Amino acid sequence: MKIKLFLIFFVMFARFIPSQTYPLVTLHDINYISDPSTLPNFPPSPLAGDTVRVRGVVTVRTLVGSAQPGVGDRRPVIWVGSGWSCYIQDKDNPEWGGIQVYQADSTSAAAQQTLLDLADTARVYEFTGVVTPYFQNTELVLITSPNPIPIEEIEVLPKRPNPTPLTIDSLFSTSTTGNYLMRKYIGTYVEFKADANHNLITSDRVTGTGSTSGNFRLNDGTDKSMMIYAQSTYFKMNSSGIRPSYQSPVNGTYLSYIRGIVTQRSDAITGVLYWLVPLYPDDLGSALVIPPSISNVVRDLPVVAPNQAVTVTCIAKGVQANIQNVKLFYRINNGSLDSISMTNSSADIYSGTILGIGLDSALVDYYVKATDMNGTSITNPSNLSTSRYFYFVLNRPITIREVQYSPFGNGLSAFYNYSVTVSGVVTADTAGRYSSAGNGAPSSSNRVIIQNGESTWSGIWLNAANTSQDIYGLKKGDNVTVTGVIKEDFDVTRIDSISALTINSSGNPLPNPQVVTTGSIDSLASNIVAAEQWESVLIKFENVKITDVNADGNPGPDQGSGGNRNFGEIAVNDGSKSVRVDLQDGNHLYHNMWDASLAGNPSFVSVDSGVTFTSLSGYLYFSFSFYKLIPRMGADFVGYTPTVGIGDVDNSIPDKFVVEQNYPNPFNPSTVISYSLPKKGLVNIKIYNSLGQEIATLVDAVQSAGIHKVNFNASKLSSGVYFYQVMSENFTQVKKMMLMK
Repeated sequence: MKIKLFLIFFVMFARFIPSQTYPLVTLHDINYISDPSTLPNFPPSPLAGDTVRVRGVVTVRTLVGSAQPGVGDRRPVIWVGSGWSCYIQDKDNPEWGGIQVYQADSTSAAAQQTLLDLADTARVYEFTGVVTPYFQNTELVLITSPNPIPIEEIEVLPKRPNPTPLTIDSLFSTSTTGNYLMRKYIGTYVEFKADANHNLITSDRVTGTGSTSGNFRLNDGTDKSMMIYAQSTYFKMNSSGIRPSYQSPVNGTYLSYIRGIVTQRSDAITGVLYWLVPLYPDDLGSALVIPPSISNVVRDLPVVAPNQAVTVTCIAKGVQANIQNVKLFYRINNGSLDSISMTNSSADIYSGTILGIGLDSALVDYYVKATDMNGTSITNPSNLSTSRYFYFVLNRPITIREVQYSPFGNGLSAFYNYSVTVSGVVTADTAGRYSSAGNGAPSSSNRVIIQNGESTWSGIWLNAANTSQDIYGLKKGDNVTVTGVIKEDFDVTRIDSISALTINSSGNPLPNPQVVTTGSIDSLASNIVAAEQWESVLIKFENVKITDVNADGNPGPDQGSGGNRNFGEIAVNDGSKSVRVDLQDGNHLYHNMWDASLAGNPSFVSVDSGVTFTSLSGYLYFSFSFYKLIPRMGADFVGYTPTVGIGDVDNSIPDKFVVEQNYPNPFNPSTVISYSLPKKGLVNIKIYNSLGQEIATLVDAVQSAGIHKVNFNASKLSSGVYFYQVMSENFTQVKKMMLMK
């Protein structure tokens, strides 16, 4: 009875001051890290997971709107899918003073009550939300359920804070290492200006209709660069963009200035790579110099035999001046560079011919350079250190190795957009795809893998879609010959639009998985050769331990946008460095509790941090910024050794009774309660609602001394505050938790 009265009083009191019960903190409190140089990952905010109130000036309004906030154009400025977002920073001190405010829901009645859609530039508001790590950054996720907490206008400033002046070279501590001290400007408004010592040169422009369309790289001309992220709809070039005529600067453009919000990503080479989010149209300065354009670079022969000449054509156009000349540069086996003046055959079309080469297996790489009458030049590809066109000279049919081979670090095949015919043994078929409906795992059944040999570059993905051929019917061990067009799908090479399929034989032995270290893959960026060479190849990690049971968030089920994310990916380490393993893509029993329905299901095996395997096998895949191992079937998991089962996390004997805060908290719909028993005894764990009514009994049994845990699934309960009471002999402790659906 005492506990029920206590709970009722506690909750009734809290209802009268829902927002004021949360602590008022500063943006500096949320962001400050005493040692920002921590490698390899930026540590989370010291307030991560806490619900707080914080004040900041808006640097970009939530909606396009009009002169009056919230009126007029209801399209978002910062694109976050179906949600709302803005950036805020401290009005006086930008250092450690910025953050992205995010609200996953923008359509429900509750979502409208936060008033985030009214947030306008140069106004100071008080926001109430949960401090949430997001990759290498931090967000404040607003509360919309069960009781939305509206933002509160505090002050109107004459203008938003002036941008902090930075230079691209200040983002680096050495020529190849990112400057971790610059993390203090994450989430804040900054400016880069061109001057006699600092260039701003564009490259790696992303076009098309994909989610990254509008992104480009900004270089200073000394091999230092940063990415420009088209998160603002003013700079998107896909259907989310709000300026239909906008085109990002062409590669090689010299900009006068650029302003925006600093964000960051991890990077395999520099450790940290800073990105900039320009907000409004005037954040992108005028072009000082615009080079010519080169497009449609094509060779006439996909497969080249010894002594066979190759003609390369392109379209070259002047922008600020007419074309003066176009040259084709090439070299053989990384030798000395030679050049050919290309002929203007018609209109803007230029062509040049590389004479036949008698050397078998020679690698010829090439690029095109155009110069206008002002002396301004551009090359295609634009970044010659990471990208060149190339082809092989072969006196035999091509193999998967030649198709996959990509030595320059851009991931593109020599046969990109060309039709090829190759053979290999099926190593992953549709039987190795996750097919248990209702467990929250996505379908990837269009992915069939074939491999020829056991070396690097020997595997490739067959796209089972976009074809009338029966790719779905292929089985592991089938030796097949396929004809199709080579494409890239989000940095993964595949054979697409398959026009011919022949099963040469069945029941063949599979290639042996090649043993590689987890550290050799690590968190390398896409197309880095050390990892790219194993794409779609069977590999094996030996003697690994799970170091992170959820590589994308906290332990526990996926809560959807705005909550804890869990995509079924864990991190494992063999003593070198960690690498991701995707449990959702395979047809096996192992999971990391990405869905609450998996809890306690005896048909599956729930893994946890500390679990070890003698070996893990599968093929290497790349998605969502990471290379990852894809185990296919249960046989790919060898020597599974759990830490212990549910209830006993380890065998150590605690010296006192302790009840931990549930994790995650807030949660949806499942959370884990951990507790320590110094001696054997009867344990009783009950759940109460905000009225003090008993909801459930989780444990009522004698348990041994040790550290225990129990899962609480609230999928059938409504959002709100709940309490859990842990009792054992003379010990009793009560803690509060929040269910947010």
